[in-house]
Amino acid sequence: MQHSDYQKNSQNGFTLIELLIVTALMVILTLTVSAMFMTFMVTNARTNTKNTLKVEGSYALSQIEFMLRNSYKLVENSDTQVCQGNMDRIALESIDGGQTEFFLDTSVTPPKIASNSGTYLTSDTVQVANLQFDCSERYSGERSVTIDFDLSKVVPSISNTTSEESSQHFSSVVSLRN
Repeated sequence: MQHSDYQKNSQNGFTLIELLIVTALMVILTLTVSAMFMTFMVTNARTNTKNTLKVEGSYALSQIEFMLRNSYKLVENSDTQVCQGNMDRIALESIDGGQTEFFLDTSVTPPKIASNSGTYLTSDTVQVANLQFDCSERYSGERSVTIDFDLSKVVPSISNTTSEESSQHFSSVVSLRN
């Protein structure tokens, strides 16, 4: 009877093969979960970056559109004519006589869309490039201004080895009332 008790006690533990299989499965499961988490984090960072670009670009575009649409007239300043193609700044006069000028302020880092009132239409989180105003007159005598600019932002990465930049182009045509 003692011999069968010995056999029962020796079979209560795990074999080396069973332990290796369980350990291998745990490693595979851990690697899979960590890869899924990293993919989620990278996708989330890209989505947040694209959303930031869209929000900031739409805001800047809507503010410039609003001011142009409600302006009394376009005015000449020291750097631009009243209405010509491919201008890097535009100046307008509002109904109350105040003058506003929109331009790309390259004296700050990163460059921002600015107005002469000291207001920035973009933040430090995005980079602005290629701000252009194209003023044209249609055959009916109606004038319009095309606004074009690009925004870009570096997508935060999990590892500091590679960085990815996301960019978006914004464009709109505004018909002037004057």
